[in-house]
Amino acid sequence: MHHPPFATGIAHMDRYGLRDAAAFAEIVSLNQQIERILCGHLHRAIDRRFAGTVAGTAPSTAHQLLLDLEPPQAPLQFVFELPGYQLHLWHEGTGLVSHTAIFGDWPGPYPFRAAG
Repeated sequence: MHHPPFATGIAHMDRYGLRDAAAFAEIVSLNQQIERILCGHLHRAIDRRFAGTVAGTAPSTAHQLLLDLEPPQAPLQFVFELPGYQLHLWHEGTGLVSHTAIFGDWPGPYPFRAAG
């Protein structure tokens, strides 16, 4: 879904949250098979418990929203933090594993060897 059903503490964006999130929470709480609620809109990776499951937002593939937890009158701003995405891997029997990664060309891979 696009708008997350929870407040994030970023006041400007919270004003544009999901309408009637309480009704949505009631539906989710009655359906325990819901593994996770995946959202966008915030241009930041944010996770929280919601209605008996986990809800979260993914980073943007472009600019990121400035992490500003100041009062509601704070201006909405963006920054050129590295773009990212989430990859969700489903395993039958154990559920969902979510990876948040950032785009870029990084040195490596290098072998990892434990000391000793």
